[in-house]
Amino acid sequence: LNKSNIMKKITLIWGLTFSLFVGLSFSSCSDDDKDFPVLTPAASTTTACNGGDGFCMNYGGIEKSGSAVLTVKSASNKVRVFWEQGSGTSHEQVELDIYSLSAGTFTVSDLATPNSAFVQYFSTANGVNNVAYGTVTVSILDTISGVTGTFDVTMKDSTKITGGIFRNVVK
Repeated sequence: LNKSNIMKKITLIWGLTFSLFVGLSFSSCSDDDKDFPVLTPAASTTTACNGGDGFCMNYGGIEKSGSAVLTVKSASNKVRVFWEQGSGTSHEQVELDIYSLSAGTFTVSDLATPNSAFVQYFSTANGVNNVAYGTVTVSILDTISGVTGTFDVTMKDSTKITGGIFRNVVK
């Protein structure tokens, strides 16, 4: 026998011994133990709002979050973070455009000028709402591994978007 075969046999014996021990431990429960409920772990609710990947913002006092998609147009130096949720009369979306292929802090504008950003919110219920002023900060701009940043802006109808986060958004 070689060393590899001996180690495999020892591992197998320990595994079988442990399985037998665990099986016997659970089978020896008394009837009194049946009165306790079985606990199942809660589903994960990690979003960009609490440290996960994706998109998050507070739009006029209402938190909105979910996954987002990245598109890159290298010829026009434009990166777009696109978020949407709902359908029909509850459909809403955000287009967050960054007119640079480098990280940095960008003043928002209605114009697609180099080294600026643009934010547009759309909902079926209320239509289009474009940005009036504010900033978008991109801390990581990697068109392959993901784009990460924050934004705080005021829209043309005076709605404030605060706590805006996009984290590790990829194509």
